[in-house]
Amino acid sequence: MSIVNANIWLEDGLYEGGLFVEDGKIAKIGKSMPEADHVMDAKGDLVLPGLVDLHVHFREPGFTHKEDFYTGSCAAVAGGVTTVVDEPNNNPVTSTPDALREKMRLVQRKAAVDYTFSVALHEETLEHIPVFRKMGVNCFAVFDELGDAPTGMDDTGVLLDALSRVKEAEGLALLNCRESDLVVHITERLRGSGSGTLNDYNAHFPHVAESVGAAKRVLLSHAVGVKTHMREVSTLETVNVLRKLKHYMVGVTAEARPDHLLLNHENTRGLGPYAQQWTPVRRKTDNEALLGALRDGVIKVIASDHATHTEGEKERGRDNIWESPPGLPAVETMLPLLLTKVNEGVLELGTLIDAASANPAKVMGQFPRKGCIRVGSDADLVLVDMKMQRIIRGEGLHGKTKWTPFEGWRTRGAPVATYVRGVEAYVDGEAVAAPGHGVFLSAM
Repeated sequence: MSIVNANIWLEDGLYEGGLFVEDGKIAKIGKSMPEADHVMDAKGDLVLPGLVDLHVHFREPGFTHKEDFYTGSCAAVAGGVTTVVDEPNNNPVTSTPDALREKMRLVQRKAAVDYTFSVALHEETLEHIPVFRKMGVNCFAVFDELGDAPTGMDDTGVLLDALSRVKEAEGLALLNCRESDLVVHITERLRGSGSGTLNDYNAHFPHVAESVGAAKRVLLSHAVGVKTHMREVSTLETVNVLRKLKHYMVGVTAEARPDHLLLNHENTRGLGPYAQQWTPVRRKTDNEALLGALRDGVIKVIASDHATHTEGEKERGRDNIWESPPGLPAVETMLPLLLTKVNEGVLELGTLIDAASANPAKVMGQFPRKGCIRVGSDADLVLVDMKMQRIIRGEGLHGKTKWTPFEGWRTRGAPVATYVRGVEAYVDGEAVAAPGHGVFLSAM
């Protein structure tokens, strides 16, 4: 397969020419290409490295009525995403070697994008960390509870022990900026008041609970020397904390989500549970602070946190927000929304590619196999028309969920074709990815 007449994003800038793919790898970049069985004429459009999404919930196993790994893969390639790290909050929770083994078995025949998993840490199962590493997983997610069951990680001493174990195993700690005792205290007060609006939900997780949680976790990670990725940064205050602690952030990266970059209290009025996220939507000033942090490198990663629920599940929160589950579909709309910001001059294209492709590949330890276009790298590619204008419609999404908080938003810039290791996975508005084409990315 070859792509010709393209503007290819290389690590040192744009290159006018083509590329040739052989055995799933980029074999040549140049002006002339060897004879190929399939030739894509890019007609001057951009060719970017496929996106690497460090944070998706493809719901396999246990919640496949919301999404499964194949439908999640279809949504991913429609959004230019070719590699994902899937979360552990399944049923059963992926926190034991047996649960991971079964998840691997199920996903292997469904994945159309390349993938790995994060596993959940529990106080009583930390001894499994070396086993997970031998199984090829190096991403360890820390939550205060999973499946409504406590993990013990809200105890600072236990958290320190967990980070030390991850360090010993040369793993990656995935931490949320969240001081859970403060969040629980305020949530109980709000729920006790009898009010259940989106505003109440947004208030349950105050800014100070995130900034305090971020500071503590950065300092703990620094003390241990563990490689850490801070997820779901959403506030101006947390950005300021990260800036002040920059000398403690060697080996620590931070992530923002597209909803925190773009949604706010004003533009989600009337959406109710359809704008309800685990880390809530914040203020417009927080949007601006996060975009600024992306531009200056305080935040190095954009990840979707694609977390779908059915409309019926969301509608339970229409009159009482506490009755619906938090989470939004995001993996398919992420790139068009961010390309729109590039067209508006808010983001540089290079900043977007670094944050959505190169840096996440580095964080998960898969660069330069993933996250860049160079000879020898996997041919994970997305062909982008920077002039294409679309209107986001839930009914047109390629996952199981047919709603979106971005309903009716106009975008400029869109993926028109996506390739996973040189195989066409999305073209002409259709996901044509083959289930089982995706491969597990072992960290060994």
